[in-house]
Amino acid sequence: MRGNVPHRRWSGGPAGLLLCLPCLVVLAVFGYWPTLRTAYLSLHSTDLFGRPTRFVGGANFAALVTDPTLRQVLVTTLVVAALSTALATGAALAAALLLRTATPPGGRIASLVLSLPFAYSTAAASATFAALFSPAVGVIARLCTSFTGDPGPGWLTSPFWAVAAIVIATAWYEFGFTLLVLLAALSRLDREVLEAAALDGAGELRTAWAVVVPALRPSLLFVIVTQTVTGLQIFTQVQVITKGGPGDATHTIVYELYKRAFGEGLPQYGIASSLALLLLVAVVAITAAQFRLTRSWT
Repeated sequence: MRGNVPHRRWSGGPAGLLLCLPCLVVLAVFGYWPTLRTAYLSLHSTDLFGRPTRFVGGANFAALVTDPTLRQVLVTTLVVAALSTALATGAALAAALLLRTATPPGGRIASLVLSLPFAYSTAAASATFAALFSPAVGVIARLCTSFTGDPGPGWLTSPFWAVAAIVIATAWYEFGFTLLVLLAALSRLDREVLEAAALDGAGELRTAWAVVVPALRPSLLFVIVTQTVTGLQIFTQVQVITKGGPGDATHTIVYELYKRAFGEGLPQYGIASSLALLLLVAVVAITAAQFRLTRSWT
């Protein structure tokens, strides 16, 4: 009963608080204070240096809601986040299931090679894909020309294919991390359960679908949530590969925020701060919805 639960007291004393102090200071300086400052700026108009000039209340949020370009930005961000997460998670799950039955040392070498994207920086990976998708010197265009006589789709000139290029680059970059998480989860699987499935006559495909995948659900939830949050904050891929083009086709929320604050024309720090808060609310809401929809997984 509730009344029988012993009351726990803090027993760390001053030493425990001192050990927590560096972490609390870092969180306050780089987490809580920027968030509070962003909320403050979102309620004000600002000058060229980002200093608040006058209180405007919800005018910045109203300007964003009525801005017709924001709808396209939101749709693009959601599409890129959803497709890149699905592609990276699906490919990593398939690779992990195949590597589960691989024999060493080949399996270990394949795991190392396939997880290499996690070791690259986002900027380096994006620069590589920008070169691959280049219509003039890109490898993809040259291969298409060699085999079909046509350079293929305009990866960086067509709105549809430009979004596809961002999705592919993002999924490739997220693939390595997702694969490492799933391989770590596979290493903790109960061998007795797998042996029981084999004794019952279940084949590899049946075992993977009915035994292995259900056991991976907590890890799948973790990677889906983390990759979705990462996808909602995409910036580097857009900046390096398409620079938001063609037109505004690949403008994501963070890229739009950057353009509003540091792009051409008069800086709009108040509008950019409002957009940052809207992104924060969207990330929290989508994450909460994912946990609610997948509550039975864990």
